[in-house]
Amino acid sequence: MKKISGIITNKSGEVLENVFVALKDSRFEDVLSTTTNENGEYLLEAEEGYYPFLIAVREYAENFLEYWCQNIYLIGDIEINAKIDKLEIYGLNCFVIKGAYPALTIYFRPMSLSRICKKEKDIAPILSSEMVNASVNGIPSKIYLLNKVREFCGDCNMTAYLMQISHPSELREKEKNLLHIHVMDESGNIGEASLYF
Repeated sequence: MKKISGIITNKSGEVLENVFVALKDSRFEDVLSTTTNENGEYLLEAEEGYYPFLIAVREYAENFLEYWCQNIYLIGDIEINAKIDKLEIYGLNCFVIKGAYPALTIYFRPMSLSRICKKEKDIAPILSSEMVNASVNGIPSKIYLLNKVREFCGDCNMTAYLMQISHPSELREKEKNLLHIHVMDESGNIGEASLYF
């Protein structure tokens, strides 16, 4: 068995008790779950293998939205710490465009609790590159461009973002690099997500 552990906090860094943390399969069904203790700590013990998603959430759509970590290849113990607040980053993807400028291209769809509560059709916050931070393996990345993308969602369109960031000088083996995205809207609400690639 391997361990996934960490601490869940709010945007101010205060630990959060009773946060639901779960590993999910490709159908978004829970494989394992737990809740954080009074120190904001959680521990999941899982078989070695691939887990598409880990989420952390408390009081969903009331006081918080979700944190997502994707593409976990669990071959050793790992630590995943997260902050949750009123923004969420969903659909995080990372890829390199072959033959283009040496950069990482990032796609993500942010969601805003205040826009959800107002029942707006487009629930994405309006972001500028100054409102987004990205890092790879803990090293801050430079944001070259942040572009809005209209994403078709059936009966409505939503705003997503396509971003180019600096390519790290060195990358680890495949699926062992950790991309972390942090966004903050104009009201100071934050959202985070991570992706192994």
